[in-house]
Amino acid sequence: MIYKRVIGILSILLMILPLASYAQECGPGCPVCSGSGSSTGALVSPGTVIPSFLYIPNGEEETGVFNIRGGVTSWLDLGVGYTVENDKFIWNARLQPVQESEEGWRPAIILGTGSVQTGRSDQSLFLQLTKSWEFNEMFSARVSAGVATLMPEYEKQYGLAGLTLTITEQWSPFLSYDGLSFHPGLAWLPTDWLTIAGILVESKELAISMGLRLNIDRSNL
Repeated sequence: MIYKRVIGILSILLMILPLASYAQECGPGCPVCSGSGSSTGALVSPGTVIPSFLYIPNGEEETGVFNIRGGVTSWLDLGVGYTVENDKFIWNARLQPVQESEEGWRPAIILGTGSVQTGRSDQSLFLQLTKSWEFNEMFSARVSAGVATLMPEYEKQYGLAGLTLTITEQWSPFLSYDGLSFHPGLAWLPTDWLTIAGILVESKELAISMGLRLNIDRSNL
């Protein structure tokens, strides 16, 4: 039964990917340009801060990205980053006007903006739907889908999609689509506060990322 549901999720994911592509290098949801990508699923919990570093040893245009993201409220998270090779600051913000239903099928609705290096634009606008399912204590899945456009090039739209599977709470294979390219990867979570992942940026450039999950007691601030 679980495997049939997984196959169904994968089929839906592939169906929503756009059939057309454009001549830019990456899409609005690129995990390198945006620092975290705009199709990465649920918001960061309030009071949680996630500093991370993405290293692309053989990257053609970028070799490293520092990023820090934090949950401000239950409906807002913010992120800022720095690209090493391009010496450029990037930022992103996400609003969640509708929360997902834990028991039903209603997805969360997320509105956001993120830095990009696509065409002549440096910023994107996107709408995303995301929903998770927990099949048992050993296996869960999250599916995200959305659409993005560029500022001020609003005439072009890009499809966004993401799939993350969690196995035994320590391994998470994932696949994201940024509007132009696929980014598959595998994350290892040895503890609650550390994540180490390998990513194939644009399905060709190997990248390694490491992130920390820190809980901030805001009552002491």
